[in-house]
Amino acid sequence: MTASGDFQSARDDLAYLRGLVDGTGPIRATIGECFLWAGALYGGQCFLHWLQVQGLAPETGWGAAAIVWLPTLLFCGVLTLIIWKERKTKTTGAASRALGAVFQGAGLANLVMAFVFGYGSQQAENFGLWLYHPIVVCMFQGVAWYVAWAILRRTWLAFVALGWFVTTVALGVAVFGDIGDYLLILSFALILFMAVPGWVIWRGAKKAA
Repeated sequence: MTASGDFQSARDDLAYLRGLVDGTGPIRATIGECFLWAGALYGGQCFLHWLQVQGLAPETGWGAAAIVWLPTLLFCGVLTLIIWKERKTKTTGAASRALGAVFQGAGLANLVMAFVFGYGSQQAENFGLWLYHPIVVCMFQGVAWYVAWAILRRTWLAFVALGWFVTTVALGVAVFGDIGDYLLILSFALILFMAVPGWVIWRGAKKAA
């Protein structure tokens, strides 16, 4: 091996060790895998709802019920497997703990707001109120990814955060227009800004391991 090769190998080893110490091996594979599945399943669900609006997918019967419930059932199953698989993995480094807390906090906030909007839309008998829940979810995602960028200073994280903020505004406009446009925007956002970044994080964490 050449001297330059030895130097590059040593530098890569030091970078990896530094990541373990300060937590910049940054967002753990668990979070990346969760985002990958959530983005793919719910992005696909929104696309299927868009197909329903276009009259290209069943709106009644078992097919329609599967579109509504199957993504959530699959995600709950996948999430359970991921948590079980990673149950003994310890989070190291302040950055990793902070990022984990940010994304977990955003997830909990989304669950709380789901109850708020679900209850409100039922009491008001106005389904339109429920359409604001995904908008709030996008806003929380934008904040979480912005915090990730602020901690790690990686440019691609800033683009993901910007994508979520743009999506929030786009949905806020589309909610007063064609529901098909609303669903299509949400579908693409979940795939581009959740599933794809999740895959990048998961793949990077696996390589580092």
